[in-house]
Amino acid sequence: MRILVTGANGQLGNEMQVLAKENPQHTYYFTDVQELDICDKQAVWAYMAEKQIELVVNCAAYTAVDKAEDNQELAYKLNCEAPKQLASAAQANGAAMIQVSTDYVFDGTAHTPYTEECNPSPDSVYGTTKLEGEKEVMNCCEKTAVIRTAWLYSTFGNNFVKTMIRLGKERDNLGVVFDQIGTPTYANDLARAIYTIINKGIVRGIYHFSNEGVC
Repeated sequence: MRILVTGANGQLGNEMQVLAKENPQHTYYFTDVQELDICDKQAVWAYMAEKQIELVVNCAAYTAVDKAEDNQELAYKLNCEAPKQLASAAQANGAAMIQVSTDYVFDGTAHTPYTEECNPSPDSVYGTTKLEGEKEVMNCCEKTAVIRTAWLYSTFGNNFVKTMIRLGKERDNLGVVFDQIGTPTYANDLARAIYTIINKGIVRGIYHFSNEGVC
C-alpha cells in the first residue's frame, strides 16, 4: 500500500517512521511542511494524484492548546481545513484516511472515562477546530477512521514528561498545575495501533486510544 504520513517530524510521525521498518510491505511518503504544505489545496491534490496514495495518516495538527486561543485562523487552517482537503483528495483517488484527533473535543468535566458514545463538547479553540476537522474528514472520505488520543509523550519533540525531567534536574522544587486529569499515552503505542488498523483494514468510525492509568 502507498501510504502518506503527514506531520512526520512530530512525536507520532517520528514513531510512525521508526515502526515503518517493521512494516516493509508498504511504500511510505513521510512529509512535513517542507515536503508538503497540507494547507495548500493544489499541492495536496497534485501530490496525492502523482504518488497514487492509497492511505493518508494525518499526524499533522496545530497542537499548542493555549496559543490556539490567539491564533484561531491558523488553528482552523491546520486542524480543520487541511484535513478536509486531505480527505477530499483521498476520496477522489479512492484512498482511505486515518485522522488523529484529541480528548480536547470534550470539555473535561466528566469524572469517568470518555467513550466513543459520549457527545463532544469542546471548550477551547483547539478542541473546537479538532472536532470540526473530525466532521470534515468523516464527511469527505468514505473510508475514514478517526482516532482520539490523549497526552502524547515520546523520545521525540517536546512534551510534558521531558519538561518535568529537565526541570527536575534544574530545580529543587516544582510548581505544576493540579487541575487536569488525563492519561499519558506513549506515541509508539499509538503508532503501533495505527499500523494494526492499516494492516487489518480500516473500519469506518471514531475510536478512542490511550494507555491505561490516570494522573
